[in-house]
Amino acid sequence: MQHQQEVSLLRLQIPIGLRHALQLLNSTNGNIDQAIHQFKAEMIAIVVEKAAIAAEMAAEHLIKCNYDIAKALASIEEERYTLPERILRSKKNDKEGALALLADNLEKEQQLPRNYWLLLDQLPALTPVQYTLAVVKEWWEYLDYEGFDHAIYFHLGIVASQLETALQLPEIAHCLRAARIRSDELIAHYKKKPVKEVSIHVVNVINADRWFLEQEAAFEAHRGLIVDRLYELVAANLASL
Repeated sequence: MQHQQEVSLLRLQIPIGLRHALQLLNSTNGNIDQAIHQFKAEMIAIVVEKAAIAAEMAAEHLIKCNYDIAKALASIEEERYTLPERILRSKKNDKEGALALLADNLEKEQQLPRNYWLLLDQLPALTPVQYTLAVVKEWWEYLDYEGFDHAIYFHLGIVASQLETALQLPEIAHCLRAARIRSDELIAHYKKKPVKEVSIHVVNVINADRWFLEQEAAFEAHRGLIVDRLYELVAANLASL
């Protein structure tokens, strides 16, 4: 192999693959100093293009990260943006994913109380945006896990208030309250009946009730608005997170 000794010496000084080292040394006639200079110039050019920053800043981050481009780019992101901003940038095509990461980060930072599910009635003092994110995101996960007929009993007063005021979705809050009222009526009615396995029977009745199903269908028709509005609220108030 041509420049075998130079390749070994070059790789002792910079983190470079064998093929790339050979390319540089061939282009510099085996001059190690020139190869190093060319390598650094190439790395800087890549980072400048990817991060749209000045060459001096690119060089600083590359040196700090031992010329690992991925780590250098991550370092630049950390310097430029807050964690919430980085989450939105990394999940710009995945609103639910971004909200999940933001909510997880909020829970860790604020040490929110949890007993399997967040204790929404025991949350500490939060900014309005933090509070809305914590409440709505947890209720959304509960909805996905337990279903609509159970979600209307999960801190509905707190959740409906946030949907109505913070997210400006009074129609959805109305659907949830109406479904809860109808469910309560059916439960009260069938508890008086001499039916075996009353709880199972009532669940089946509720999920077959026309009025209840209409409320659930109305909710499902507008369900996507919850994610959209919550994302818009958070994105417009990242400093509050």
